[in-house]
Amino acid sequence: MKYQERENKRLHVRNTDLPSDRDILRLEIIRKKKKRPSYYQHLANTLDYKQIKELTYTAIEHKNLEAIQGLLKSNVYAATDALDCDDGVRFFSEKAKENSGFMPEVYFFIRRPISEKYRYIFRRLARQSILSSSLKITSKGIRGYKRKTLPYYKLNMVEFNIDETIQHNPLKIQNKSLTYKDIYGIKRKRQKRKVVLILDTSGSMFGRLLLNAALTTSVLAHNLDKENYSIILFNSTAMVLKGINEKKQINTIIDEILDSEAVGFTNISIGLEKGLNELNKLQKRSKNEFAILITDGDYNRGENPINIARNFPKLHVIGIPPDNNANTGINTCKEIAKQGRGKFFAVNDYKEIPWTLINILAKN
Repeated sequence: MKYQERENKRLHVRNTDLPSDRDILRLEIIRKKKKRPSYYQHLANTLDYKQIKELTYTAIEHKNLEAIQGLLKSNVYAATDALDCDDGVRFFSEKAKENSGFMPEVYFFIRRPISEKYRYIFRRLARQSILSSSLKITSKGIRGYKRKTLPYYKLNMVEFNIDETIQHNPLKIQNKSLTYKDIYGIKRKRQKRKVVLILDTSGSMFGRLLLNAALTTSVLAHNLDKENYSIILFNSTAMVLKGINEKKQINTIIDEILDSEAVGFTNISIGLEKGLNELNKLQKRSKNEFAILITDGDYNRGENPINIARNFPKLHVIGIPPDNNANTGINTCKEIAKQGRGKFFAVNDYKEIPWTLINILAKN
């Protein structure tokens, strides 16, 4: 019996010498070795509200962004409680100058629990990140110009058309009497398009799509510039975020998407109905009017969207594999595109959506 008591006492002393989960996490935050947010999240899983809040302060002090992201995933309310201050805003403002790509995701975590005083600042940082990313994507896309041949001297451009110049001046070329006014150049004129973007923000798509919806919308707005476009968000119901004849600042559009919710069931047909209504508002119809639907195709409310798709002049579909009923959802997307006289574009990741949109706009 005495031997067992001594052994228990020895084990108790050994256990009290071991560092706690809190101490281990604090040490890892201070060391600032490159770790993924999931690493810090795993270490924080056993900690309570007060400890996570305290360690978030530590992460701010030691400028450890990955640790803060991990703590937010572990307990968003405790971590946000620590970020809800001038130091938290100052930290993210500085980090966003280095690389703002993480800001939209951070904003989606903290937008509900954080106070109104600081929420608009974090939203602005998220919006700036989205605008910056969309400009980079748009600058690499093709803006949908058509070529028109004109006399080169009428153009303040460096691009000229050799074939047209030869065709109109065979004798002058032979006699070597070609002048500056005889050269034909190329003027590129933007083709006016009317586009309706219909975005699935239902519960099945969850918040991942809201982030990409904001980025995709920003890409669309930059690419179409002064052309007509409309934005539709749908889940159980549908909302016209921007009407096709409406003038609306891109900052306002992004802010409204960032503050919307990815909830409810999936009613694709009601989204298509709203989109078709927007196209029907156009007084002058043209060949360059079409709609783009972004969805996983896994609808569980409303009528079959394939029936409504037939009424579109052209309806393209960007299909994302759903978490459930993958084959059914993708087949629905393909059939919607077929009946809408458009094309189906499959993506495997949400990050591919803006680039796919650029591809569609370049070819229409």
